[in-house]
Amino acid sequence: MYNACDLPRPVVRDSKSNVSTYSELDWVYRVREELDEALAAETWADKGEEIADAITVCVSWLESLGFTERARAELFRRVNAKNQARGYMEEK
Repeated sequence: MYNACDLPRPVVRDSKSNVSTYSELDWVYRVREELDEALAAETWADKGEEIADAITVCVSWLESLGFTERARAELFRRVNAKNQARGYMEEK
């Protein structure tokens, strides 16, 4: 069984060193592009890779908004608690 320390985290993307200049629509376009690639993927592995790419874009977007890794962890804790309260997640 994996624990939180064993799981890799998305690496913030900044291949062109200009993500800080992206508009909201730029980010939406990049997320949509990855999701379109996931929909077009023919294998389970390719689909998973494209979804992981979309997650990485979203994490990069959060980073560009000023969310540090610690702030993102807290954000996900709140989202997970909210989703669990709504019945979207199994009880622990």
